[in-house]
Amino acid sequence: MSLLSLTGGEPAVGDASIMGRNYADVLPDECWRLIFSRLDHHQQLETLSTVCKRFLSISNQLRYSFKVLSDPAPYALSQIFKRFPCLNKIDASELNRGLDALIQQISQSGLNIESLNLSNQVKVPVFSVSKLLSLKTLICSRIGLLNDEDLIVIAGSLPWLEELDISYPEGIDSHHQLYFLGGLSKDLTSFSYSSTAVTDAGVEALSSKLKNLLKINLSGNHFISDRSLTALSSNCFLLREIMVRSCSFITQFGISYMIQHSHNLTSLSVDTIELCNSSLPSSFDFQRSSLCAIEFFYMGIPDDLFHSIVEAGIQLKKLTLSYCEKFTFSGIKVLLSTSGQSLEYIDLEGSKILTDESMKELSQLLSNVTTIKIRGCSSLTTSTFFMLAKNCPLLQELDMSSTNLGKEENFHAGDVGMNSTRIHSLKMSRNNFVNDDTLKRIGLVCRKLQLVEMSCCNGVTSRGIREFLNRFPRMRHFEVNQCGEIENVFDATKGEVVGLNLEVLRAKRSHINDEALSRIGKRCTRLVNLDLEGCMKVTTKGVKEVVVNCRELREMNLRGCSNVNIVDIYDWMVLSNRSFSLRKLVPPHCFLPKEYDKNKEPVPWNLQSLSIGSCHKIV
Repeated sequence: MSLLSLTGGEPAVGDASIMGRNYADVLPDECWRLIFSRLDHHQQLETLSTVCKRFLSISNQLRYSFKVLSDPAPYALSQIFKRFPCLNKIDASELNRGLDALIQQISQSGLNIESLNLSNQVKVPVFSVSKLLSLKTLICSRIGLLNDEDLIVIAGSLPWLEELDISYPEGIDSHHQLYFLGGLSKDLTSFSYSSTAVTDAGVEALSSKLKNLLKINLSGNHFISDRSLTALSSNCFLLREIMVRSCSFITQFGISYMIQHSHNLTSLSVDTIELCNSSLPSSFDFQRSSLCAIEFFYMGIPDDLFHSIVEAGIQLKKLTLSYCEKFTFSGIKVLLSTSGQSLEYIDLEGSKILTDESMKELSQLLSNVTTIKIRGCSSLTTSTFFMLAKNCPLLQELDMSSTNLGKEENFHAGDVGMNSTRIHSLKMSRNNFVNDDTLKRIGLVCRKLQLVEMSCCNGVTSRGIREFLNRFPRMRHFEVNQCGEIENVFDATKGEVVGLNLEVLRAKRSHINDEALSRIGKRCTRLVNLDLEGCMKVTTKGVKEVVVNCRELREMNLRGCSNVNIVDIYDWMVLSNRSFSLRKLVPPHCFLPKEYDKNKEPVPWNLQSLSIGSCHKIV
């Protein structure tokens, strides 16, 4: 780092205030915080924190989120909360036990925690959570037992909550269980499951207390009906976003009531609701609606609904019609002709009406779109890819998985123009026609790719993938799951070791072997996450080598790697004098290392979690 880059000019010769001083001392902490805050990931702050004590102090103040792995020792959490005084978001979705103790420590730490994720727990300790007086966002997805009483306590003790997620409770999660519990009936008055599930009564009580509620996710709660939507519309006047997917008793009329009466509602996500054509014009009145994001999944959407949106003059920013039917090409074209200029995100996954010719017309209406998802549209070929790259100049993320990408077409890469696209994320998994030539042509157009998923593309070779990777020095995330012969992908060209900036590499059930791992360790030294699930040619030797060479490696998945001796790796790491960066390791089989006394000296390495399935142990 030069002084010129810090001060904007050359220092005066002999300046006593600068000469002989460390450059890090020239800038005040506020400037360093601004510089550090522009880093892409908090893991980069770890490197900076080792430079000097001042950088350690500054970087500690820039860590705002923390994910708790497995079952941490109390003293470790206490030290973490002291080290990072600005933490405001904690994710405990992978915690196995000790949830009450964790929340108690949070409440006593003095941290202003605004967001707490308690997903995947058996039950929410609502009385402990009620002590977190700064909480604004509470995520309780996939809870084993969640009922009306829990909602009443949460709403009564945290009336200032702004975001709440109580989606997909595990207690009652399917129509089969509904039948088992008493039959699927449109009349919920005979149901009395308030002690084992969330019902309309719980949502009504919740809505009467949470006056500042902005966002709620009720998906997967099978015992709520249109009554819940009516209560939210009547009581939560500030509500902006609602998700009610997989809710068995939500109907068209409940959705239409919410659209008409929740005047601040901007985002709506629903699925599998049967729409009645005869009542659509009267029930779906968008005239006073503020909606700018609509997500429909697995529904029959008639063109009349699009016409109602157009007549209301709604300018959509996000549109999802995933696996939806009934609508026609002319209907979607009319909608995009009105909202196309404002639209930023469109998902037409699984649409059967899309062809290369129709996408040619639609692409001309998507000049401001940044994300397009057309996964599962089997009639689309490489022609659609190049057409989107040409006609959508702001496009950044494109998902063409499970299409016919790679199939012969009449549109060529040269028609797009070199460096004419901003695409940095491309998903093209499960395309049997993708081959080395396809990758080469894509590489000519997309020069800024940072994330690529090309799993199950059996038409590509190691050489094609290697040449593709070498085109993108900024590539960070690469997935080649089930791509077979890829062990030579990371060979250096002409014996020259060319570094790659990959941070995430997923190669599940591939033919990667120890030799390939050795090359990965030498070329991908910035690797953070490595997934080798089902790689039968990988052995203990290869795993050790990649752990040593990839000094930033945090997570490794070895599930199903039967030739890896996890006990040997564990002992090697514990007894080694080296400092390893690995934090989470998924072993080949269920393995619980030796119990350590958490009140005594910690083990001499940084691994926090060994996990597979339900087997977790902190060491």
